Amino acid sequence: MKYSIVKNDYNESKKMSDELSDLLVSKKWIEDNKNPNCIFVIGGDGTFLKAAEIFNNILDDVIFVPIKSGGIGFYTNHNRISDIQEILNNIEKQKPIEISVLEANDYKVINEIKIINNLRPLEADVMIDGELLETFKGTGLVFSTSGGSTGFAKSHNGAVIIDENNIFQMLEIAPVSNNNFRTLSAPVIFSRKHKVEVIIKKPNDVEIIVDSKKCKLPENNLIKIQMGEKNIKLISKNSEKLTKTKILNSIFTTNKSYN
Repeated sequence: MKYSIVKNDYNESKKMSDELSDLLVSKKWIEDNKNPNCIFVIGGDGTFLKAAEIFNNILDDVIFVPIKSGGIGFYTNHNRISDIQEILNNIEKQKPIEISVLEANDYKVINEIKIINNLRPLEADVMIDGELLETFKGTGLVFSTSGGSTGFAKSHNGAVIIDENNIFQMLEIAPVSNNNFRTLSAPVIFSRKHKVEVIIKKPNDVEIIVDSKKCKLPENNLIKIQMGEKNIKLISKNSEKLTKTKILNSIFTTNKSYN
């Protein structure tokens, strides 16, 4: 098996990485930072997104093994370093968790894609399955996956999506609203079957940000967004014990969960 390790900058994470690397080498694993079979992520969700950015072109072909170390983690909250030995012993037998991604032109989106103009109102037509939903004017549009719904989308009054694999949403950021012009001004929920097109009418100063990476605006000013056909695969020792509801309860509420 070939592996790569992506970690955050904490001293504790570096120590974990060194220990993990020694263990993998002892089991005859080979380090390969271009085409690994398994990617071990040591950190929080920011580190997971960094790993997804590094390996964006082979996301369909790899398995992620996230290990919690550092900040808040939805993707990385599944395993601890103490679980690694057991995970390695069963890695070829264990069924991975699958998490959906969006496809935005050639990019795979883990959390969200933002289409933003911070200098002047963004103007764009939003098409759903070939039909015009609206001509948007405002700061920007955000398309969020289920996983991304608890981050940037939640901070802009988006829905928190429990379903992991079949739903995504669009949010309007600071839409123009006056007597002469209005947009829908509400989150829009899409299913796996929907195809969305955003046609940017005035491309000057428009930024496209996929997760944490600024991307080039396509020459035709058209961004096609839909659910990806394949999902990201995660190995989790605690997949049956740690549900999204439990993570939401732990991170965002002051309530004690029911036993």
